[in-house]
Amino acid sequence: MKTVLYGGAFDPVHAGHVFVGHEALRLMAFSTLILIPTGLPNPDFDKCLSASDADRVAMLQLAFAGVPDVEISDVELRREPRPSYFVDTLEGLRPRLSAGKPVLLLGEDQLLSFPQWHRYQDILDQVELWFVPRAGRHRSGNLEIPARALFDINPFDSLSSTLIRNRLQQGLSVDGLVPASVATYIAGHGLYRGQ
Repeated sequence: MKTVLYGGAFDPVHAGHVFVGHEALRLMAFSTLILIPTGLPNPDFDKCLSASDADRVAMLQLAFAGVPDVEISDVELRREPRPSYFVDTLEGLRPRLSAGKPVLLLGEDQLLSFPQWHRYQDILDQVELWFVPRAGRHRSGNLEIPARALFDINPFDSLSSTLIRNRLQQGLSVDGLVPASVATYIAGHGLYRGQ
């Protein structure tokens, strides 16, 4: 059985994340999908988190409720406060991984910045790299990184957590952009309002 590792801020998890997770399980039959919410972001990538770790995990649990062969790992969230490097995450997950190389699933934007990841060559030695394509990108300038596209066209290409947070800050609806259970959670906990 193959293990697929799919990490991200999931701040919040949205319909595109859910679609990618389902497609990974469908296309890589007999797989386990491990969702890995980001811990303290690497300062080199100028990213910050809006929701708490507990809220992001709760939203992932709601979004993937009832989907077999999906786990949520808190390996990055349990790490002492320091930048979250994926090479350390791999080491922390090692006892839970099946035999053979796991698949690391990235967005195409992450693939393009992959050579900037801490000890990226060590990661490449330990995983099969797959990516979710973005319109207009198609790996330009990064052909030295061996990676396969999960599919050809991403129907959620323009959807992002940033877009959802912006809509919520403006008091706009996110119906259809996030699972209904996640929308209810966000409203009930007052997340992303007035940030």
